Amino acid sequence: MNTMTRAAAAVLLVLAAAASAQSVQLAALGALQLEFERALPVAAYPGQPVAAQVTYRKGEAFNVPSPGRVQQIEYLVQPGATVVQGQPFAVLRGPEMHHFEMSYRSSQALASAAERRFKSNKGLYERKAISESQWLEISEQYYALALEYEHMRHFFELVVDGDDDADALTLAAPLAGRIDYSSADRGVEEGDSIALFVPATAIRLQAALPIALAAEVVSLHAAGCELAIERVSAMTDGFFVQAWTRSLPPSCRLMLGQQVLATPMVRVDDAYRVPRSAVFRLERENYVLVRDGESLLAVAVTPLAAEAGDYVLQAADVLRNAEVLVSSVSAVQGILLGLGGE
Repeated sequence: MNTMTRAAAAVLLVLAAAASAQSVQLAALGALQLEFERALPVAAYPGQPVAAQVTYRKGEAFNVPSPGRVQQIEYLVQPGATVVQGQPFAVLRGPEMHHFEMSYRSSQALASAAERRFKSNKGLYERKAISESQWLEISEQYYALALEYEHMRHFFELVVDGDDDADALTLAAPLAGRIDYSSADRGVEEGDSIALFVPATAIRLQAALPIALAAEVVSLHAAGCELAIERVSAMTDGFFVQAWTRSLPPSCRLMLGQQVLATPMVRVDDAYRVPRSAVFRLERENYVLVRDGESLLAVAVTPLAAEAGDYVLQAADVLRNAEVLVSSVSAVQGILLGLGGE
């Protein structure tokens, strides 16, 4: 082996030995300026933003169905507006409004008559004075007419009194909340929704979360609001699952139907926040330098996310309450690689 070959081999041996070293004596760092900060434990870290919508879960809104076909509806408030209970929200117009009122009065009278018949024949049936088939017919008619009347009664409870226009009915909100509706070009058919009323306690964020993270997401951050996850679907939607937060607090100024980018906060164990300047790479891995008595110990870490000027990273429990070097890190990295130092 010639002289140059032996020298190169010696250099490689020195570099390999230096690279394998996991600590540096503080006394060996000479006049380097050394500043330390404590690694702060964190319970969650920000994941990649996901699309979210301000909405409500099916069944949480109060529906006002139409008792029949309506040709024209004049809405008095905009979709998404906040209304109070009893506030007029729509005027229904057309000749069928007169028919609605006649149907209501008729169903009320028929239901009352059927109830009287039901009660007067109940004793006869119990005494076996009428047949089973007669009692069944009386009962079926009574319950059918009572159900029809209740359907009309619930609707007319929302009709504002004092409207003398026979071809118009003004409806009032059944409860306080946000109103949700869509105007139909061809009117509203029987059973169609005239409007939905969403209580403030039902308005929340809905987001599709990656399956791998869904179980660990504890909250969503959007537009300055931090909203805890309340429910995660047990069914997948492709590679995602649907999740809903708790209801929006009054301080959260998001609008019903609004699309936003939300940051999921992911639950994690053994994670810490340190300044970005503390992290360096050595042999294709990430490290931080921790004060260990009179030396610096290189601790392998896994960066999870970046927040402002910090990294959130995962590491062994050795980082708990540890002092991490945040200055002259590149110089110490060079020493570990055998490129400098005394």
